Amino acid sequence: MNRLALFAAVFVCTFGAQAQEVYRCGNTYTQEPCKGGRAVDVSPTLSDLSGPKTTVIYLCRAPGGSLYWIPEKCATRGWTLERSATVSSGVGWDNQVAEARRQRNEAEELTRSPAPAYSGAPQVSQSPSSANTKAQCSALNERVAMLDSMGRAGSRYYDLDWVRSERKKARDEQYRLRC
Repeated sequence: MNRLALFAAVFVCTFGAQAQEVYRCGNTYTQEPCKGGRAVDVSPTLSDLSGPKTTVIYLCRAPGGSLYWIPEKCATRGWTLERSATVSSGVGWDNQVAEARRQRNEAEELTRSPAPAYSGAPQVSQSPSSANTKAQCSALNERVAMLDSMGRAGSRYYDLDWVRSERKKARDEQYRLRC
């Protein structure tokens, strides 16, 4: 009798512990298939036991105006946040700072665009039909559109002031070229 009870317990544990399929039927989940339902993976997600592969470091402005990269949030020291960067966590501090500086330089390079070339005196006889002028007008239209999107994205006040002045320069150049 004990053997039979033991066998029954092992049987229940073995087959009862199998994962049952879960189906999504519209907005509900069920263990029974339904018309148009999809099987859903309910297995637990696995994470890396060694921890995250990245960390965040912060570029902070001290009250004196100096900039420092630190591993904790700027507010803990009463400083102002200038930038944060996600860097590799498995490298030394100097390499993390170098990676953050590289990211910052790349971001600045993307926001920097070539300034339009201004000639000294306005050329009155220039017609908008020339191919060079059309190309310049097209480039200026793209620049104004890019500056408009930067302005809509929002930023710090001095960034928006820069966007406003660059947009004015581009529009002035369009007027000068009679686009």
